[in-house]
Amino acid sequence: MPTLGGGNSMTQKLADHRPSTENIEQVVIEGDLKGLSASQRLTYYQKVCATLGLNPYTKPFAYLYLNNKLVLYALRDATDQLRAVKGISVTITARENTDGIYTVTAKASDKAGRTAESIGAVNVAALKGDALANAYMKAETKAKRRVTLSIAGLGWLDETEADTIAGARVVPVDHDTGEMVAPPQRAAIAGPPPQQGQDDATEAAAPQGAATPPAAAAQAQEASFEALSAFNGAWRAALARNQWPTEQEGLAAVEGFIARNYQGRKLRQLNDAEVGWVTGALRQDKL
Repeated sequence: MPTLGGGNSMTQKLADHRPSTENIEQVVIEGDLKGLSASQRLTYYQKVCATLGLNPYTKPFAYLYLNNKLVLYALRDATDQLRAVKGISVTITARENTDGIYTVTAKASDKAGRTAESIGAVNVAALKGDALANAYMKAETKAKRRVTLSIAGLGWLDETEADTIAGARVVPVDHDTGEMVAPPQRAAIAGPPPQQGQDDATEAAAPQGAATPPAAAAQAQEASFEALSAFNGAWRAALARNQWPTEQEGLAAVEGFIARNYQGRKLRQLNDAEVGWVTGALRQDKL
């Protein structure tokens, strides 16, 4: 029978789900979730979803370190659900290319008759072919998602913006427990130990199309949290710019790429240089 004292008491476990007044103020005033415990973070996430009428099991939001704060940002599921729940319709009102900056303007209206406008802009100056086509789609996606969040009253970042902000870092969090973890196993795919004898310069060269991955140390250390977070951010950004028709096809493409270059290990078992090489290839659409 649990006691009222001791580190494992039921009283303490229940109290852990109730953010302190100071922590609540930090979230409300500063938008910083860093001061919450894992269970408090989980409770906050679920309450945000309930308030907005979103299904938390579809993981509509993810976590981001930005300006030394832990914040939520919106994923595709969030804006898709918001449009359905709040009766939001979106139309594109303008497209223009000025000095290599392609800008799309989107206008949204809801069932209450309110309207809002937002833009999505991308640099297309040096792009051609598929890269240019993907950039056009990304600009339209950014405009639609930004205006959806705006008319819904959420001043949060969308995932199409998160990858372009200097210093921002995606933080993988277990949505069942609220604990910060490495990227999900389904995004950590098998792959080959690289050949010995290559230098670290291969990491920088590989995303430009080099056929060989970076060298592994004789006793390679597992990748750091930072390296895995960078990979997770690149993966989310690739999905946001519609690099593949579906997430499942994207996972298959990443699996195939790593399988062609590594053998017998998981992504989280690679070292920082190896994960960095894969991340760079993912960011530059070299898969």
